[in-house]
Amino acid sequence: MSDVATGDGLPDRLHDILLRMAGRVDDDALTSARELVAIAESDRAVELLVGCLIAGGVPVTPAENGQLRALLDQSRSEPALADRLKVRDTWYAPPHRFSYEPDAGAGVGAALAPVVDFLIGVRSVAAVWRVTPAGATPGAVPQRVVLVEIGPDGFAPATAYRIAQALETAGIRAVVEVLKSGADRSDYHKLAAQDAKPINLSGQHAAAPAPSGGGRRAKGASVVPIKPVAHAEAKPEVVAQAAPVEPVAEEKSVPQPPVLEPSADPSALGLVDYKPIAEDKLSDVERDLLRQLHEELAQREQ
Repeated sequence: MSDVATGDGLPDRLHDILLRMAGRVDDDALTSARELVAIAESDRAVELLVGCLIAGGVPVTPAENGQLRALLDQSRSEPALADRLKVRDTWYAPPHRFSYEPDAGAGVGAALAPVVDFLIGVRSVAAVWRVTPAGATPGAVPQRVVLVEIGPDGFAPATAYRIAQALETAGIRAVVEVLKSGADRSDYHKLAAQDAKPINLSGQHAAAPAPSGGGRRAKGASVVPIKPVAHAEAKPEVVAQAAPVEPVAEEKSVPQPPVLEPSADPSALGLVDYKPIAEDKLSDVERDLLRQLHEELAQREQ
């Protein structure tokens, strides 16, 4: 069994250290690092995190410094980068403030409908607003934070990626924090959980596949008819003129749905600074998750 499957692999350890940096590092930087972990770019993820800590002068504990040094080494990056981190045994950081109002969960349940069937091991989803900035170059506040709890059968990096992409597709700006059941919580996540309220995912399921083998479509999604008026008007005309070539010409003019070509720009997948992955270096679990992500993105394009 691979390290990923047991929850002790490099992606899981990277995910855990990113959780510890929540509220201390910029939200956008953490989101980008999580995306890199999800697509098996662990070296770039840990280098991005360490770079943000160095540039922002963010203190880390001796234990965190040791973890980051080990992650740099295991991802074949330069462990000496950890020497540039600001290490402090203790330091004071004002606590973040959170609030549920105004309705932090609005639209979240509906946005997760296209992916809810793929969220393996998810036990709960909650939402809250963080009203304080985070990081050296903070973004706008309030910042919506979506807290997800998963069981031992869930894979945190893939879950965070799927949920973040679903929210972005729905136009919802949020930071996604995936927490493992039973794991220790940072003070940041304890404060967030106090004011967060659960999202009801009951009934939020994607529609069953069409008998013809069509792609999965979210419940309630609209279907655009293909020139219904043109067919209704053209049919009497074809009968009156008795021209056998008209129906053929009409069918040829029907627009076809767009298809994501293999040569399309990888940035269309919504990944940060994407580059092809050497799939021969991935485990079977990571390769299967990556294939599912690509299939789902291609189905959304259709």
